[in-house]
Amino acid sequence: MNNLHVWLACISYPVSTLTYFERAFRKRCRTTTIGPSLSCELVERLHQLGMNLPQNELDITTDVNPDMKQVLANTDPSNYPGLYLWIETGGDYYPSNLHALPCLKVCYLVDTHLYLDVHLDWAKQFDMVFIAQREYLDKFRAQGIRVHWLPLGCDPDVHCRFDVPKIHSVGFVGGIKEGSRREALLTSLTRQIPVHYERCYLSEMAKVFSQSKIVFNEAVKNDLNMRVFEAMSTGSFLLTDMAKNSGQDELFRNGEDYAVYRDNSVCDVACFYLENEELREQIATRGRLLVHNAHTYGHRVEDLLEVALKGKPDTFSAAELRERSLVGVPAIDADISLNICISSAVRSFVIPVLDMSPASEYNILTLLNDLKYIEGDVIVVFNGQEVAEHLKDHPRITRYAIMKQNIGVARAWNLGLEIAVTPTVFILNADLHVEEAAIDALEQSLWSLPGAACVGPQGSFVEYAMARDYIHFDKGAFNLPLEVDAVSGFFFVVKLQHFNEKIIRFENAFTPCYFEEWDLGLQIKQAGLKNYIVPTLAYDHHWSGSIRALREISFYEKAETAGEILVRNRRIFLNKWHGIANSENSWHLLESGFLQYAMNHVQNMADEGRFDDAQNFLKSMAMRCQADAEVVALRRFVDVMASKT
Repeated sequence: MNNLHVWLACISYPVSTLTYFERAFRKRCRTTTIGPSLSCELVERLHQLGMNLPQNELDITTDVNPDMKQVLANTDPSNYPGLYLWIETGGDYYPSNLHALPCLKVCYLVDTHLYLDVHLDWAKQFDMVFIAQREYLDKFRAQGIRVHWLPLGCDPDVHCRFDVPKIHSVGFVGGIKEGSRREALLTSLTRQIPVHYERCYLSEMAKVFSQSKIVFNEAVKNDLNMRVFEAMSTGSFLLTDMAKNSGQDELFRNGEDYAVYRDNSVCDVACFYLENEELREQIATRGRLLVHNAHTYGHRVEDLLEVALKGKPDTFSAAELRERSLVGVPAIDADISLNICISSAVRSFVIPVLDMSPASEYNILTLLNDLKYIEGDVIVVFNGQEVAEHLKDHPRITRYAIMKQNIGVARAWNLGLEIAVTPTVFILNADLHVEEAAIDALEQSLWSLPGAACVGPQGSFVEYAMARDYIHFDKGAFNLPLEVDAVSGFFFVVKLQHFNEKIIRFENAFTPCYFEEWDLGLQIKQAGLKNYIVPTLAYDHHWSGSIRALREISFYEKAETAGEILVRNRRIFLNKWHGIANSENSWHLLESGFLQYAMNHVQNMADEGRFDDAQNFLKSMAMRCQADAEVVALRRFVDVMASKT
């Protein structure tokens, strides 16, 4: 494209589409503007409308009906174009003998909705046609014309956000014909809401938009017009009607990126968003991101050139433009949980309590003492009334729920998540001793590790087919954060936002206990998120502080041994996830990260010259999983290197 020379054919009109295309083309390639100056009559009329702007100085000036064969004869061949692009700018500018041009001839039509027959006849002069109104593509194709949809757009350098107070409730920039639908709508609005009207252009228009809480727009004959993109580009809230069949409903979402009114509801919609400032500004900010991502004239020029010169079959569809516009844009409610948090705490601690953990030196009382000076809401779910009666008024407990019977671990965790209102939620076993350093280590990792949804100090890689661990990482067994299949359930932290957005919850079917951790790990993986373990020594835990002291575990109206529960829940777990993997054609869900971890671990030991350790690990690894070609090759390398030491 650096060697491309484009002739932009147009009338010298300072507020036309040409202005933006010229700016975009000059950033990409050698560009020459060619065409007539505005007529004295049109200049006078525009000044009457308030456009006190100088005319563009075109590089090559012609009359309104130039003979392109003659224009070429007067042009040095070194200045011949590699692409000729005629852009509709109003007026009667129709060059003749276009066939004399030694290049691809393209036009861009922006008012097809107004003069369809004229546009169809003129378009036949070109090798390729781009139109701003998608609705008429089939009309052009029926005439044998090679046509593509290229919507209008914005220029962020011109349609920018000014740092000015929003002094207008509703702002409008545009023409108003007497007796028109637009006049009726604006009249209806002004009966209830002050409407600021100003006839202005370019940066002055952007300033009016920036000063307006709401920018009003009305489409003529279902035209997805320039104002849609220009108003959104300034970061002000757009209130517009729906241009049917234009692609508007696919590009933008009502109530998310802007607002759409019907004629009989325009005042109601405007009043609603004037009364809801925070929502209005959230939508306006999102709209600005979307148009800057996919709807600038730079994007339009790039798409046009890809189709015209590089063989791209077609311009982007509305669905493709929507997808491109959303890249890097936060979800609609990405920050809602932070903005409307109804607790002053930064974190919550959810603690299910069945009893006083008779098989452990730690219990709910020692844990509450550990949390005495650690900031956060303490939410206790009492899985029985006896302990609750003694502890419910404990000064460190912020909120609690009392169950008449043991509802199990999963339901207690879920209940705690529903009660929690902070972005960070810790899940703690009652038989845990914890220090603030461990809390800080897990929380910092949750918010810094990529894609983290769940973080704990212990976890494992899981051999799902056999329902057992490949390897479990105990306290002190690793020294760097590690992505794992599952985090151990006695102590971990989660992002409540991820859990709510992705509808992640603990599986109630595993009542009263067992398999919740593996199930949660798979849910997180299925949602495209990650489980991590991070090294910390600032905690202590003895496994099964309650269960080891019980011959049977009572829950609801049942009582079962731990072995009976394990057998039943193992079957539930395997059936559930094999069913999910099969129905979603996603067998990768059940592939453990162990193999990749093991390969990296062996490679690191080899790099450190610890070949004996590497050999021993490979032997144990061979007993745990089937070796693939990479593992075999790595083992041969380690064996050879070990023999040389």
